[in-house]
Amino acid sequence: MNTLTFILLQAADTLSRGVVSSLIYAAIGILMSVLSFKILDVIIPGKLSKQIAEDRNVAVAIVAAAAILGICMIIAAAIHG
Repeated sequence: MNTLTFILLQAADTLSRGVVSSLIYAAIGILMSVLSFKILDVIIPGKLSKQIAEDRNVAVAIVAAAAILGICMIIAAAIHG
């Protein structure tokens, strides 16, 4: 096996590990975000999902979006290290 083939195989292995790691971390981040929204829905009085989907309450949607964005930033920082 020549040097170029070895380097290409090593690069492909590193790339595949990086892609798999990124997919795993993305799945963990999404699951934690959904879980955070469910916890937020339990903590805040009233049903957030009902207020947003059925009642079309824009104020509740903005507050929920801000909370989820903040939580996602914390999750991303924790995953990134």
